Amino acid sequence: MGRDREYLAFLRRFLADSEKLRRAAERDGLRGVAAARAVHAAELAALPHPPLHRVRDVVVGGVAGRLYVPDAARPPGLLVFAHGGGWVLGDVESYDPVVRGLARASGAAVLSVEYRRPPEHRFPAAVDDVTAVTAAAGDLAASLGAGRVGVGGDSAGGQIAAAAAHRLAVAGRRPAGLVLVYPAVDLRSVPPPPPDPDGLRFPGQDLDRVLDLYLGDTDRTDPDVSPLLAPDFSVLPPAVVATAAHDRLRAQGEAFAARLRDAGPGAVLLPGEGLDHGFLGWGPFAARAADAVAELGAAVNALFAA
Repeated sequence: MGRDREYLAFLRRFLADSEKLRRAAERDGLRGVAAARAVHAAELAALPHPPLHRVRDVVVGGVAGRLYVPDAARPPGLLVFAHGGGWVLGDVESYDPVVRGLARASGAAVLSVEYRRPPEHRFPAAVDDVTAVTAAAGDLAASLGAGRVGVGGDSAGGQIAAAAAHRLAVAGRRPAGLVLVYPAVDLRSVPPPPPDPDGLRFPGQDLDRVLDLYLGDTDRTDPDVSPLLAPDFSVLPPAVVATAAHDRLRAQGEAFAARLRDAGPGAVLLPGEGLDHGFLGWGPFAARAADAVAELGAAVNALFAA
């Protein structure tokens, strides 16, 4: 499925606005990571912040985060969430509108983690943080009446969440579920972008450089780095894996879901036809993205209810 007209028009506006933000950052004298962080934060700031029943900052497992409770009803579970942003970008504050949308769509409580980022903090700091929060989140879930704790993330956050789930599962503390949205789960190399059917060009980070900042000389075949390479998927929790059709990471997500199905835990694969990397925050602007977020939310709700 190609991009529909409404969604394509939004995407062109988004790319044009992003280019303006990049030029503004350059005029302000920002370069490198500082410029990329400023642009990314400004892009997310343009998203609406839907109201929720309760939002508050918390510390769980010694790590700061923000708790989102969508309504007054008892949530089906608590999802510990690692935001995306190519490991070096994003934080709890900038990702606030995206996480609000996920909480509303799923009905689940969501705990967004302020994990440490490179270049200030290299691997395994982010995985350590999300693992610690997930391991310690049981009391918070119980206080909400949620009971079950899952872990998830989008893009780079998907790698962090999958690695944390694997660590906990191997230690006999398997989370209730795993939610991955266009995840990067094989960091051995950067896959090439697929040909774009509409001729769109997506300027972005130098991903090879980003991986160097994140990993240094770490072995990229380590399952904490490339969760797709974990030897035993049977220990992992069942999962929801959402991909995007026009995304260089699509094949990785599909392969991860296939390994989960073959090994026994099972996975629901949401193929994201006609969509691009980043659609999780775009529901307010295009019906195709809104439908995908609603489908993801329903799958997350069902994962906790199973």
